[in-house]
Amino acid sequence: MCTVVVSVAPGQEWPVVFLGLRDESADRPWDPPAAWWPELGDRVEGLHDREAGGAWLATASGPARAAVVLNRREQPAAPAGGWHTRGSLPLDAASAGRLPTGRPLTRTFNLLSADASGAVHTSWDGERLSSAPLAAGVHVLTHGAPDDESVPRVARWAPRFRAAAAPTGPLPGPMSLDAPAARPGHDGRAPDPDDREGSWRPWLDLLRESSALALSDDEALVRADLLQGTWFGSLSLSVVALSADRVAHEHLRLDAGSGVDLPGALAAR
Repeated sequence: MCTVVVSVAPGQEWPVVFLGLRDESADRPWDPPAAWWPELGDRVEGLHDREAGGAWLATASGPARAAVVLNRREQPAAPAGGWHTRGSLPLDAASAGRLPTGRPLTRTFNLLSADASGAVHTSWDGERLSSAPLAAGVHVLTHGAPDDESVPRVARWAPRFRAAAAPTGPLPGPMSLDAPAARPGHDGRAPDPDDREGSWRPWLDLLRESSALALSDDEALVRADLLQGTWFGSLSLSVVALSADRVAHEHLRLDAGSGVDLPGALAAR
């Protein structure tokens, strides 16, 4: 269910930037980005899954790397000894640049891993594990192949993100899905959105536009779905920019009154 929009721009100061919407069970506990894994040191931070101990998205400094995992929908038989958490994958990729090999003991996944040299998409469908670099340009990743236009939200929004100017560096200020003009500055006047959102404004404006759709709409980016009797929805938004020596990650909870009150929307169903 998760959605990631990534721009790969070789030769730029910040050659990889991406926006990630994390979709998860609304009652699964998690923590915002921090260094939750003492064994990996302070250089590795990520969104911490309290239940399984892994990360949905992880970043690392020295060298700068970032990785994010998306669930696929295949349901292969569990291995002997049970499943390993997919949350280990971003931690391995970010901390050590290590991608999965052999036959993974996790449920199926798509993994985006990135450093200053570019971005790699790794897919495990329960039968085949494959990795391939993403070409220069803008891509939309979900539960299928990269830029899979059979997914309604990809078909609708991928052309719009490609037509918009891609971000060129870190987000310069606090993030919100509220309309910029609705957030006055300290002097009571509406702030200049570009001062706060910089080159991210075109992508964030598209996300605001998409959030007008119903959470249940197949084309929605900020979304909620009933999967196997459990409500899953967009719980948080991350924007990440990666340079040769720095990774910048800004994060916004969507289940705590910012932009979209997802639990309220789910409770109303």
